[in-house]
Amino acid sequence: MNKKRALNIAIASIVVLVSIFLIGRYTYVHEEHLERGEVIKKESTDHHHYVFVQPEGEGEAIELLMEDEMSWNLVQEGAVYEVAYSWYGSKEPTIEEMKQIERE
Repeated sequence: MNKKRALNIAIASIVVLVSIFLIGRYTYVHEEHLERGEVIKKESTDHHHYVFVQPEGEGEAIELLMEDEMSWNLVQEGAVYEVAYSWYGSKEPTIEEMKQIERE
């Protein structure tokens, strides 16, 4: 009986730890900041506005959601921006702040 109780406690502990990990991973807000990124493409589909930003000196472009259409209209392809964005869980990365900067 004592081994069965220890096994149940161990299984319950593992289930609780895995649950805490999964909940924490889904609700954790990831925040990123690009010092310099060039907008290589803009795209609009079904009331969703996307900006594709290529970090300077790095690999692939990042697809970012821009919630405000008016701001999306002001973004210029080929211009360089400082961009702060965040996401959590399975949500799309969303632009929090975007500021145009001069090319060097």
